[in-house]
Amino acid sequence: MKILYLCSDLGIPVLGRKGAAVHMRVMSEALQRAGHSVVLATPSLNKDPWEAPQKVGVEVMHLPPSPEVSQAVLGVTEFNDSIGVKNSVPGELRRILYNQQLVVQLERSFRNYVPDFILERASLYATAGVHVAQIFNVPLLVELNAPLALEQSAYRATGLGQLAAQAEGWALTRADGVFAVSNPLRDYVLSLGVSAERVQVLPNGVDAALFYPAPRNPELRVKYGFGDGPVLGFVGGLRPWHGVQVLPLLVERLVSLHPRVRLVIVGEGPMRTELEAAFSARNIQAHVTFTGSLPHVDVSELIRQFDVALAPYPVLDHAFYFSPLKLFEYMACGVPVVAAAVGQIAEVIRDGDTGLLYPPGDVDALTAACLRLLADTAFGQRLGAAAAAEVYANYTWSRNATRIVEQARVLISDRAGG
Repeated sequence: MKILYLCSDLGIPVLGRKGAAVHMRVMSEALQRAGHSVVLATPSLNKDPWEAPQKVGVEVMHLPPSPEVSQAVLGVTEFNDSIGVKNSVPGELRRILYNQQLVVQLERSFRNYVPDFILERASLYATAGVHVAQIFNVPLLVELNAPLALEQSAYRATGLGQLAAQAEGWALTRADGVFAVSNPLRDYVLSLGVSAERVQVLPNGVDAALFYPAPRNPELRVKYGFGDGPVLGFVGGLRPWHGVQVLPLLVERLVSLHPRVRLVIVGEGPMRTELEAAFSARNIQAHVTFTGSLPHVDVSELIRQFDVALAPYPVLDHAFYFSPLKLFEYMACGVPVVAAAVGQIAEVIRDGDTGLLYPPGDVDALTAACLRLLADTAFGQRLGAAAAAEVYANYTWSRNATRIVEQARVLISDRAGG
């Protein structure tokens, strides 16, 4: 089948290193490997001019905002500057105008090469997918990874009141199918008025060709100076809702019993400076390695260096609707995981069988779980092997691609029958 995979989010450079970009690349490649023809349409390729673009094995259609959109946004930005205020209106206006522009661009580009269906990654003010699907009379399937309007209101604020929520509800209720990454997110979609038969839960997964159990690379251990002690690892954005603020206290406690222990933090984010200061204040900075953001292809080898992989999510003031990529990638590499027992994590991990769970926010329990694995490496190896088997059976991008195409075929068949 011919698949238009659409992303209108200007904040997701599809050839960059963000988790959302990784998701889109690996999903598009899984669809292509299954024998389908995929075009990945996006406004943004790579935000960091110093960062080498990541490769993707599908056709990429770059559709940046027009000069007219940029000029309109600049006008609002200059107005804000003239009265000395900062708000989200310029960014929101950019998204709105871009989606209107995108409808015209896609209709023009695909009028003679109509896709069999459209797969769209939901984003704030993303309405283009609905309009283009209606123009071509093809099914629209939407991937939803977060309650976008709620996130915007809670974490970034919105300058346009309820418009973001209204646009999100409008788009989701008009999609032919919605794939939510978790059960709490499915509940959120239902609360917007989308009928239950049109909403499925489809957790994130792994690229089985990249994340798998394998011997550790000794050269990597030398490169990062891990020494001969045990290694704990965290992969992800350095942000409060990932729980990274607990890491300095955890390492301080572990060092007293394991003087050669090292923590490896793979990722970047706004909390890096704060974390570095916290490690230094405890005089344990020598036990911590920050790798910064790395190409996705390099992450798996680092994960295999871990004796313990961490997913220390905190207690949040909202439902845990995430489907953490790191969780599946840790498990697929056969590394024992210590994770907070929240949301989908508690559904995926069987405590004591495919990983260790602890109550979110309980640093004593987190420390105890890490110490248990450091004291009993054979137990950790059993957990890791069982975890890898679980992921390969249930959580791969290839499996997700199959489910998406199956749903698309049903919708196409229903239209033909009608």
